[in-house]
Amino acid sequence: MTRDAASSTLGDDGLGAPTISPRSAFDLPRRASRAESAAEAVEKRIIDHKLPAGTHLGTRRELGAMLDVAPSTVSEAIKLLEERGRIFTRTGPRGGVFVAEPGVRLRLARTMMQVSGSKGEVADALEVRDALESAVIVSAASVSHPNRALTPMRQTLTALRASKDTAEFYRRILDFHKEVAALAANQILGAIYGSLLELVRSHDPKLELLPGQKQSDLHAGRIQVHQAIADAIAAGDVAAATAAAVAHAEHGRAVRS
Repeated sequence: MTRDAASSTLGDDGLGAPTISPRSAFDLPRRASRAESAAEAVEKRIIDHKLPAGTHLGTRRELGAMLDVAPSTVSEAIKLLEERGRIFTRTGPRGGVFVAEPGVRLRLARTMMQVSGSKGEVADALEVRDALESAVIVSAASVSHPNRALTPMRQTLTALRASKDTAEFYRRILDFHKEVAALAANQILGAIYGSLLELVRSHDPKLELLPGQKQSDLHAGRIQVHQAIADAIAAGDVAAATAAAVAHAEHGRAVRS
């Protein structure tokens, strides 16, 4: 189905709220997690069609058919979208999944999307990111997290250890910090920092070796620093997180983005 054809399936459910036809297909981006891909596809539809709050996206079964994913994947995707403030669900005969009124985090993300991404703006984003980094790390360590919530951060750390290529290594570092931001007790701080990371990553920044610097030494040092950050957050140790943040900043001066 073409984009224009998909657009034409937008209608009304007779209750005053726009709806989308179950026959309208979603385009799933290529991502490691099927649930994450499904969530991004729904987000893309909301953005592309400028769907207002209250728009009925369909029932869980209809979303599963549109996305061509299993019920368990639909449930996980819905959970992700609820956490991001994109949707809300309602039970009953007229229930289903609906577009949510944008919260503060979503409004911040939309503001960041308006940034053109010029070289100067990306440099500014890097500068602001660096200024916020320690605060984000300490904020993430200031509250107790269940093991389940820590899993994404730990997974990115494992992927960081497995990275051989320097470009891939830096992408994994950005992934790690994105998960740290998601753990920040101050959600506004985490949202601003996460949006800055997305802006930086969208322009494919490079991590360069300085003269005389060995890739193996660079990787080993950065892994050690990020492991210390993860350990401090898992332990809820603010003092250790503060020390890890300082060490991270010092190691960061040895590389260029």
